Amino acid sequence: MSAGEVVDTLANAAPAVIAFGPFLYDATRREISDGHGFLRLGSRALHLLGVLLEQPGRLYSREELVARVWPHTVVEETSLRVHISALRKVLGDGLDGARYIANVPGRGYAFVGEAKPSPLPGRGAQTVDADESGAWASRPSPASPPASPPASPPSSLPPSPPASSTSSPASSRSRSTLPARLSRPIGRGQDIAQLTGLLARERLVTIVGAGGMGKTTVALAVAEQPGRGAVEEVRLVDLSHLSDPALVAAELGRTQGLILASGEASADLLIAALRDARLLFVLDNCEHVVDAVAVLVARLMRACPGLQFLATSREPLDIEAEWVFKLPPLALPATDDPLSLQDLLAYPAIQLFVERARANGDTFELTDAHAPALRQLCGFLDGIPLAIELAAARVGALGVQGLLRRLGSAFELLNRGRRTALSRHRTLQAVMDWSYELLSDSERLVLQRLSVFRGAFDLEGAVAIAACERLDRQRVIDDVLSLTAKSLIVLASADHDLLLHRLLYITRLYAEKRLADTDNAGEVHRRHAGFIAAGLQHARQTGASVSEYHWSAALASSISDLRAAIEWALIDGNDVTLGIRLTAFAKRSYDEVGLVEEYLRHLETALAKLPTAGAEAAGLELPLLVAAGFMLGYVSDGSTRYPAVFSRTRELLRTSGSDEDRIEAFYGMSTTSYGQGDYRLSLDCCEEIRRLATGRFEPLSVAISDRVSTLCLHALGRHDEAERLARRVIDFNGARVDRRFLSGVPFGVSMRVQLARIQWLRGEFGTAWKTLEEALAHSENAHVFARCQVLATAAIPMAIWRGETALADRWTQELRDLSARKGLGYWMAYARCFGHVTAGEAIPLGGALALTMTRCAPLGDLIATCHAGRPPAAVQARVDEQVVGWCAPEVMRLVALDELAQAPDAAVDRLGQAFELAESQGARFWMLRIALSMATTASAAAPAPAPATQAAASEAPGLVSGLMSVIDDGSDIPDLVAARALLVSVTARSQGIDAPRRSTRPGALPAPSDRSRE
Repeated sequence: MSAGEVVDTLANAAPAVIAFGPFLYDATRREISDGHGFLRLGSRALHLLGVLLEQPGRLYSREELVARVWPHTVVEETSLRVHISALRKVLGDGLDGARYIANVPGRGYAFVGEAKPSPLPGRGAQTVDADESGAWASRPSPASPPASPPASPPSSLPPSPPASSTSSPASSRSRSTLPARLSRPIGRGQDIAQLTGLLARERLVTIVGAGGMGKTTVALAVAEQPGRGAVEEVRLVDLSHLSDPALVAAELGRTQGLILASGEASADLLIAALRDARLLFVLDNCEHVVDAVAVLVARLMRACPGLQFLATSREPLDIEAEWVFKLPPLALPATDDPLSLQDLLAYPAIQLFVERARANGDTFELTDAHAPALRQLCGFLDGIPLAIELAAARVGALGVQGLLRRLGSAFELLNRGRRTALSRHRTLQAVMDWSYELLSDSERLVLQRLSVFRGAFDLEGAVAIAACERLDRQRVIDDVLSLTAKSLIVLASADHDLLLHRLLYITRLYAEKRLADTDNAGEVHRRHAGFIAAGLQHARQTGASVSEYHWSAALASSISDLRAAIEWALIDGNDVTLGIRLTAFAKRSYDEVGLVEEYLRHLETALAKLPTAGAEAAGLELPLLVAAGFMLGYVSDGSTRYPAVFSRTRELLRTSGSDEDRIEAFYGMSTTSYGQGDYRLSLDCCEEIRRLATGRFEPLSVAISDRVSTLCLHALGRHDEAERLARRVIDFNGARVDRRFLSGVPFGVSMRVQLARIQWLRGEFGTAWKTLEEALAHSENAHVFARCQVLATAAIPMAIWRGETALADRWTQELRDLSARKGLGYWMAYARCFGHVTAGEAIPLGGALALTMTRCAPLGDLIATCHAGRPPAAVQARVDEQVVGWCAPEVMRLVALDELAQAPDAAVDRLGQAFELAESQGARFWMLRIALSMATTASAAAPAPAPATQAAASEAPGLVSGLMSVIDDGSDIPDLVAARALLVSVTARSQGIDAPRRSTRPGALPAPSDRSRE
C-alpha cells in the first residue's frame, strides 16, 4: 500500500474513540462507558453499535447488520431486534429527548445521534469528524478535556463546599446580584457545563422543566461560571411574586436602580438605560408572565446588543433566537440493574436523598436492607429534586419503607419544605397548584383525563381517552402539545418515529385527584379499559404482541396500563365483563414481562366471576382456560392445578373454537405438562398439534411440536431423536409464525440447552461447554425466561458436574436475583435448591423446599443428579414408573449405593440395570459414574462380598478403561480424575506396586474444585 493510500484509508476510518451524549465508545476495545464507568452490554450489542457508528446517519439494512455481526451464523429473525432493544435500553434511547438509533420499518437501522471523535491520550491533537456522507475525516482539534472525577464511595458523600462570601468566581472583575449558594447542585455538572457552553455563544437560553426540577439552582450555578466574555454584570430578576404581567419591565429596571411604571413607556425607558450595557439577566420563574417576558426580551435583544438572558420557566418563551434547554430529572438507576451500594450512590437522585436525609438527621445510613426501597422511591418520584428533598425530610419519622408504602398520599405526606422557600415550593401540593392554575380550562380537562394512563401514550391514545363533545380531536392534540411545552407532560421516547408522552408520577397523582372530583371519572376509566382491551384484541388478530405492536404506542409502554385497567374493571368490579375480556387476552403481555403469579390471580378472579358476564361468558371461557393452561407451567405447584384446567379445556374444544384456537390450547397444554414433568402427555399434545397443523398451519409443526417434543424426548432419555429435532428447530425461520405461537425463549436458546445437556451426557464435554456458552450468549438480552432456563437447566448443573463450584454459585446468585426481581417463584425454587448444593448442604426433608421439589418434578429430577445421597422417594418413583428417563441411570446408581450395605446383590443388580439403561441412551457420563461405583462394591460389601458383587467389581476397571478411551479429554472433571486414579491403582496392583490409598466409600469422587473459569 502506498503512502497516499495509507493517508486515504486513515482519513476514512472510524475513530478509535467516539463520543455521543454522555457516552464514550472505544472501538478498539469494544467498550462503552459513561461518567459512572463501563456499561454492562453484551458483545453482540456492542458490535452492532460499532457498526452503526462507522457511518452515523447511514441506514444499514437488517441483512448487512446480520452479516457483519453474525458472519458465520444462522440467526433468528428476532435476534437483531433483541440486541438493538438491549442497546437502546442501556443508552436510554428515547428518554428525556435522547435519540441515538432510528429504525425505518422494513429497511433497517441508523445511528442518528450527534457523534464526534474523542482523541485518545497520548495521540496528539488529532480528531476526526464525519463528513456529509457519514464517513470520517481527520482534522486538527484542541486538546481533550480532563476526564470526569470518579463517583464518591458510599462511606461518605462528597462534602458540600463552604458558603462563599463572594457571589461568583468572577466577582473580582464583575458585579452581581446573585445570592451566595448555601449548598451544591447535586448531579448537575454536565447540565451546567452544557448550559455554560450555550450561554457562551447564544444570547437567550431558557431552562425549561417541571416544577421542583431545580431550574433556579442550575441557572444560578451557570450564572456563576467564569468566562462570560464581554458580560460585565449579572442581574437576578425573580418574577415569581409578580401578579401583573405589565410590571415585568419595571422589575428588570429595579435591578438597575430605575423606578418605572407599568406600560409601554417603561419598556422604552428601560431600553434607553440598557442600550450600551453588557449584562446577563437571569430571569427566574417566567411561566406565569411568559407572554410579557417574551415581548420584552425580544425588544431588548434587538435594541441592546450587549444583553444576554438566561431564563427559567415551565415553558419556552417561543421567540426568535431562543435556545431551549430541557432540564432532565436527576439520573436514576434502571429498575433491573443489579447494583451495589457504591453503584447506587453514583446516581444523583440517590445521592440527593442520602445527603438531605443526613442533613435532617445525621443517623441515616444507606444499607442493603432499604436500598431497594430507596431505589424504587426515587424512581416513583421521577428524579425530581424537590420531591426527593421533601421525601428525605420525612425519612426520620417513617423510614424508607414507610415512605414507599405511603407514596399514594404524597401530597399529604410530602408537605414539609424549607421555611425560607417560596410558598409554592414548600409542598408538592403548592408546586402543582401553581402550574395547574396557569392552565386553560381545556388543558385542565385533558390533563385530568390523561391521568388514567400509567405508562406512555401517543397522540392517538390521548384522543381516544380525552376527546368528547367539548374537546374535538384537534383540541386534544393541541392541548397535549401545549402541556408538553409547559412540562406537565414529558416525552417518554421517540422510537419508530412515534412520539410517546407520559405524566410524571407526581403530576399523574395530582391530576388523578382532580379527575376523581369530577362527575365523569368513571367514564374516563371505562374508556381507558376499553381502549386497552381493543388494542389487545387487535394485536391478537394481527398476530402481534403488545410489546412489538405499534397500532397504538400506548400499548407498547409497559404492563402498568393493562394492570390498572384490569384492577379498575375486574378487581374493583366497575365493569366485570370488560375486565374479564381484558384478562382473557392479556396472556402475551403478562408472559412477556414474566409476571406469572399476578396474571394467574387475575385469571382465577375472572373465571370465578365469569357467570356474571352474561352473553359474553361462553366466548370468554376458552381463552381464559387457554391462558391458565400456559401459565400453570411456570409455577411450582402447577402440577396440582392443571388437570382440572386441561379437562375443562378439552371439553370446550369439542364444540367450540377454530383450528387456530385448538392449536393454541394444545400448545399451552404441551408446555405446561412439560414444565410439570408430564412428558408423555406433552408429547400427546404435540401430536394433536401436528394433526391440526397439516396444511396451512404447517410451520407450527416445527415451531411448536418439534420444539416441545425435543424437550420431552430428551427428558425421556431419547437423546438421538431429540438432537435431530433440535437441529431442525434451530434452522427454522420463526418469522413465519404468528406471535402467539412463539415462546418467549428463542429457538436458539432452548434448543442449545438441550444439545448441551445431550452432548455432556454423551461424554462430549468440550463440545457441550461450547454449546452452553452459545446458549448463554443468546440469552444475554433475551426474555427473562430464556436467561433463567439456561442458568437453571444447563449452566448451573453442568458447572456442578464439571466441578466448577464457584462458577455454579455465581450463576445461582444471578438466577436468584432474576427470580426475585421478576417474582418468578418457579425459578426461585431452582435457585434455592442449587444454593444448598453449592454450599454442600442437604436439602431439609419435610420443609417447604422439599415439598416444592415433589410438586415440581423436573426440579427434583435435576437436583438428584447434582446432590450426593439417595434421591427423594418421589424422584425414585418417577424413574421406576419410567415417567422420566434422562436422569434415571444416575438415580438408580444413587439408590443402589444407598442399599449396598443392606442388600448387596439387589444393589449390584440395580447398578447393572442402570449401566445398561445408560448405554442404551448413549449416556457415557452416567456409564462412567456407574462403572466407578461398581468398582467399589466389593470393598463396600465387606467382609464377605457375594460372587455377583465381586464379579461386578472385577469387571468395572475394564468398563472404565473402555469409556475413558473414548471420553477422556484430559480435563480435571471430577469423574475423569476419579477414573484415572482407579486405572492407575489397578495397574499398580497388577504390577505388585502399592498404589495411593483411595476412599472406599461407594462411588466416592474427588471434592469439586473451586475453579472459576468461564
